[in-house]
Amino acid sequence: MNRQQGMNLIIVLNLILLITAVSTLAVRSSIVGLKVATNSHIQALLMENSDAALFNMEDPRLVARQLAQDGMYSYFTASENGEDELVFCYRAAATDFFRLDQASVITPNGVTTKIGEQGFCKANQFATGRAAILAQVYLKKNLESSAPLSQLIQGTSLGQSLLPIASHQIGVTVISVLPSFSQISSAQLEACFKKRASEVSQCFNQYNVPYNTQHADYVVGGQPNQTD
Repeated sequence: MNRQQGMNLIIVLNLILLITAVSTLAVRSSIVGLKVATNSHIQALLMENSDAALFNMEDPRLVARQLAQDGMYSYFTASENGEDELVFCYRAAATDFFRLDQASVITPNGVTTKIGEQGFCKANQFATGRAAILAQVYLKKNLESSAPLSQLIQGTSLGQSLLPIASHQIGVTVISVLPSFSQISSAQLEACFKKRASEVSQCFNQYNVPYNTQHADYVVGGQPNQTD
């Protein structure tokens, strides 16, 4: 009798172990699925934010404004600025998409104090009303030799006017991050944003910060109006 009870106990224990193992696998599978869904949602939010910044770059009204003397594109007209990276923090709620007095510059030798450091994103300068995502925009002049006629603005042609066409080939990189899903500190976050565009992603990757990088190249400019 005691032997039969012992066998029943062993069978019950084995069943419990089997049920526990199956439950553990099911929980792990659910966690993995949740992480995949969460990561997909995070990347969608980050990409949406980066795209919003690029849409502003492509707005014809803003392009015309940024070709002014204090605009982002005209910054690269001066020869001494040709190799700089012009940087500013994208804040959707801001009145102006870009202001030169709220921008920063990274020179080829890494100096960030040429026009001040007010353009680099601070930990509390969010790009959206959700107070979660930060985004920084980097502009750099394309110094590589261009294809023939590539500097002509769309809708213009040679011979229309004797006035010169002012144009710039600009590469724009937008980097959006979601710091709340990592253990990065405010100081570390701000230090990453002060790096060149080519180095920022690696910096955030080091701290396991979810990020998204979008890049676009533009030829921007216009032909001055002829005066009487």
